[in-house]
Amino acid sequence: MQNNDTYSKKAYGKINLYLDVLDKRKDGYHNIRSVMQTVSLCDTVTLTIKDSDETDIEISCTDTSIKCDKTNLVYKAAKLFLENASAEAKKYCFHIEKSIPVSAGMAGGSADAAAALLLLNEAYGFPFTEEELCKIGSKTGADVPFCIKGGTCICEGIGERLTSLPTLSGVSIISAIDSSSVSTPSAFSLLDEKYGIDCTDSSDIGKMTDAIVNKDLSGVCSALYNKFESIIINEHPAVAKIKNILISCGARGALMSGSGPSVFGIFDDEASVKNAFDTLISSNIRANFCKTI
Repeated sequence: MQNNDTYSKKAYGKINLYLDVLDKRKDGYHNIRSVMQTVSLCDTVTLTIKDSDETDIEISCTDTSIKCDKTNLVYKAAKLFLENASAEAKKYCFHIEKSIPVSAGMAGGSADAAAALLLLNEAYGFPFTEEELCKIGSKTGADVPFCIKGGTCICEGIGERLTSLPTLSGVSIISAIDSSSVSTPSAFSLLDEKYGIDCTDSSDIGKMTDAIVNKDLSGVCSALYNKFESIIINEHPAVAKIKNILISCGARGALMSGSGPSVFGIFDDEASVKNAFDTLISSNIRANFCKTI
């Protein structure tokens, strides 16, 4: 490793094609059963390593609303990596170029943390396997292991148990969000109020996984499910508005991702994509075109 070495990596966001919350654990987390899908909408994380007499982690970001202190997931992930790697004293400077909406249910912070772990692993000559990185990442955030692995996965436990599915790549997606945001802890609290801490299964994940295995896009769209959606719509009416726009403009299916409030639509023709994008923009709603990867 040389002084002032610089490494860069794209940090891809995700959508939840299926998301059920099962119960609340004794440690305060919730068990989930989800199908997550990587999308091409991404941040870019750059790591520059500088000479220093002591270990220091510095974070900067193009989005001024992002806290660049010890609460940032990149900081937490980097600190855990350096401790596990018994790393030498250096100054580790991370710069985040944000494109993924903040607090939107697309795992932007987790994607950045995953990228930080992958960059550090590269800088140190790959001392950890992907599985070991996922274990480190799981201590930082529930979505970090998936963001390390990527693709199409069944995610269980708190998100740390991953089962790969055939990749659902190349599907056209529009992700849209108004100016609002949702705190994940508050979303889970609202869910607990509605269902209690022992939620029963609400839908059949098998329909979704079968559709993915069979490359059946119509089946995927008919199996879209998110337990958070009904409670977040009450708090953020724009979720329903965006869904209606996407469907009316030709989306085969639309769903809120994660704990919201971003909503994605699945499309199979370019004319509908353009119509939906233009309609959302004219309604002062932020829209991003991306593809599943």
